[in-house]
Amino acid sequence: MPQRPTIIPMSDDAKPITPSDVAPTVLPDSFLNSEEALAAAHFKLPSYADLPTVELYRDQVITYIEGVLSPLAACSDGAWLTPSMVNNYVKQRLVPAPAKKLYGREHIAHLLIICIFKQFLTIDAIGRLLAIQRMTYPVDVAYDYVAVEVNHAVSDAFDTTSTRHEDSASMVTRESVLVRSAAEAFAAKAFLMSYLAFSGYERSETDR
Repeated sequence: MPQRPTIIPMSDDAKPITPSDVAPTVLPDSFLNSEEALAAAHFKLPSYADLPTVELYRDQVITYIEGVLSPLAACSDGAWLTPSMVNNYVKQRLVPAPAKKLYGREHIAHLLIICIFKQFLTIDAIGRLLAIQRMTYPVDVAYDYVAVEVNHAVSDAFDTTSTRHEDSASMVTRESVLVRSAAEAFAAKAFLMSYLAFSGYERSETDR
């Protein structure tokens, strides 16, 4: 006769815990087959060439970036980007100053990278990472590598049926290791927060 597991309460005053209390309520397969997970699995950061070629005003940039990142909304606490954030990033020289209040592809590329990496890195760390990339590669090359690695990492996290992607860099360098590690960290957080949201977890004020 199979024995049921014995679960010991944390203290004498705690009410008894039954096996059903610790049984998973939302199995991974249910989450991975959900609309949220399927949308995340097909998330794609656009290539540099596919970023808007027409210069945009700040509010238009924010709308564009929010749209690009919307499949991973659970990963972000609140808005991905706000007018004050854009102004601060310009002041901190993370993003070039706009010309006549207009933002081009280079601005948008920087803002997309910042929005992604700020989910788990400090602004200071992002500044150092961007500085390292600027010393080594042109903006379009650096951005495209980040975009490819982020897309691969998110796909690998949310689609467990496909073969994991290899590093897209032709040569392993300091920059490629840093970017690939950052991409995987972002994908891990995106998966975790999406799974928690799907399971009914709601952030409290102390979590923010």
